[in-house]
Amino acid sequence: MRTILSELNKTSVHIEASAIISADGLVIEAALPQDMNEDSVGAMSAALLSVSNRGSRELVDGALEQVVVKSTQGYILITQAGKEALLTVITKSHMELEHISSEIKRSAEKVIAHLSAF
Repeated sequence: MRTILSELNKTSVHIEASAIISADGLVIEAALPQDMNEDSVGAMSAALLSVSNRGSRELVDGALEQVVVKSTQGYILITQAGKEALLTVITKSHMELEHISSEIKRSAEKVIAHLSAF
């Protein structure tokens, strides 16, 4: 799974970090800068996904595809990777989301295939 994150991070110079996280917030694999706390990334990603899933179901009656948090310095993008995992990507730029979103989707599919093998 380290390879999946490494390949994803290489698709854009704007990607600062990425992580594969279990549904309960435990980090399965991460490619994070040293100053970024792995446990915080896992816990916050799971919490954001959980709240967003509930809102998507209850408010718009649809399945959640992706959570996008836009800050003044960049984005946090969280994508479901099967029922047991999620893929979080952190950028430090307001880059073009179309390109990076398609790369995240491809990587999430790789994660699903990898986890299905177990």
